Amino acid sequence: MADSGLKAVISERLAQFMKLYDAGDLKAVSELYTEDCRFMAPGNVTTIGRQSVQDTLAGMKAAGFARFVLTVDEVGGIEGGDTVYERGHFELLREDGSKGDEGKYIAIWKKVNGVYMLAIDCFNSNK
Repeated sequence: MADSGLKAVISERLAQFMKLYDAGDLKAVSELYTEDCRFMAPGNVTTIGRQSVQDTLAGMKAAGFARFVLTVDEVGGIEGGDTVYERGHFELLREDGSKGDEGKYIAIWKKVNGVYMLAIDCFNSNK
């Protein structure tokens, strides 16, 4: 699959992430990750597994970050296409639409049963 095709696939997965996060369905967001994913959020140690994703995102929601806006800057395939890297940037918005934070991220996606799942997710703030 050409990088433009990969970018479209990953962009669709990110659209799912944003829709689910914005709706508060954090369990469904965590299911976009592999069972043994590594989640590296700002100010936290690396955590492992879907529950850690759900817990961290719940903390972000509780801190007032109502919406996640993710923008893909670059996508490329490695290991014959079953593994994909993604680089992008994000904004975290409050309920009133004001910007609560912004930063950048890098993610590694792995194909599991024919579907790309987040295996490693690392993001940090520009602040």
